[in-house]
Amino acid sequence: MDNQKELSPLAKADIELGKPLAFPIYDQQGKLLLAAGKAITTQRQLDELSVKGLYRNPRWSHVAATVATRGSVKPEAEIRSNAPKAVQAEEAFETGSVLRMSVPGQPDVFNVRLVGTLGKEAFVVAHPMRDSACIFVKEGQVWEFKAFYGLSIFRFTAMAEKVLLSPYPMVVFSWPQDGHSETRNVRSARRIACEIPAAVRLGEPGSPTVTAVVTNLSTGGAEARLSSFQTVKTGTTVFVAFQLSIAGRKYLFELNAKVASQDLAGDTNVLGLAFGEMDNAQFFAIHAFVCDRLITKLGSPLYGAG
Repeated sequence: MDNQKELSPLAKADIELGKPLAFPIYDQQGKLLLAAGKAITTQRQLDELSVKGLYRNPRWSHVAATVATRGSVKPEAEIRSNAPKAVQAEEAFETGSVLRMSVPGQPDVFNVRLVGTLGKEAFVVAHPMRDSACIFVKEGQVWEFKAFYGLSIFRFTAMAEKVLLSPYPMVVFSWPQDGHSETRNVRSARRIACEIPAAVRLGEPGSPTVTAVVTNLSTGGAEARLSSFQTVKTGTTVFVAFQLSIAGRKYLFELNAKVASQDLAGDTNVLGLAFGEMDNAQFFAIHAFVCDRLITKLGSPLYGAG
């Protein structure tokens, strides 16, 4: 039910038969009569609805402008928005302030920022985006969510209660009920996202060395994005070198690691690395670096520059 105070009358002449609606239609009490994307196909249907009263919410006005330029809005279509694209920073995802959401059974996954919670009644996320456009989210639709926090992965389902397009596109979801959530420990050590220049030698001395970027790091291992495509078998021992700045001091690391995985999809060439044995100084230096980054991220004030 939309807020009755937000509703404004709608004339029958404003509705084109057979054309998907760019906005939902309500009666005078705010009860939903027809959802956005649906179409009124006959004059009789339009007359029957008009008896109940035809109202719309003006906050959907910029969606109507989209219809004028793109033709129609369908459930699978994207809604154009001038709002800034949601921040997709991996650091935020690692600390739980970004969630990955998807429709059950569909392959598309969207990273969205967690805006906040309303006790244990609801939570609010930034509207899922693709190419600076809002993805269609239907009120009442169930979505699946996933997030890492600390050493665990959290999975849960929640229903979209309200889609807010103004002043910023956001979605209010119901709080996941018992039985709709799952928590599982998936890591032995905390990790942080980063962008650390590195060099990776693909084997024993004399083997080729390629430049890389360490994209996440923990005391147990790392992910390294190679600058060029290299086929490396799982289980191969490689050597990775990188430098960390901790409390104003620079520490150089030269560690051996085994390739646990390799992602060659698309434009990526990422090695998942499991570090071999390291001495106490190396272990605690990396541990300090990871903890410092996590504390910095978690300790940022709400009004601070992100």
